[in-house]
Amino acid sequence: MKCKIFIGTWYEAQDAFNQWAKGKALTREVLIHTIPLSNEPWEKYDDIAIVVYHPEDPQWDKTEPTLTAPIHTKPEPHIKEKEVVITA
Repeated sequence: MKCKIFIGTWYEAQDAFNQWAKGKALTREVLIHTIPLSNEPWEKYDDIAIVVYHPEDPQWDKTEPTLTAPIHTKPEPHIKEKEVVITA
């Protein structure tokens, strides 16, 4: 078994975990613990740790990249305005 830990504010840790878990089957072999973190007992729990125990398989070590913009693998032909023919 291996261990992966995501720490940060709740939304940062949650986003990192969701990105890592995307496309993976979270079966009964995967244990997930969420732990609230605080320095003082009266503080809000803004920070959390998500601890994941998973099998030793290369698939579990990968995090799929998220695309922020489309990636073009080949040039796309563009139509010039004067080449467009409008028929009625």
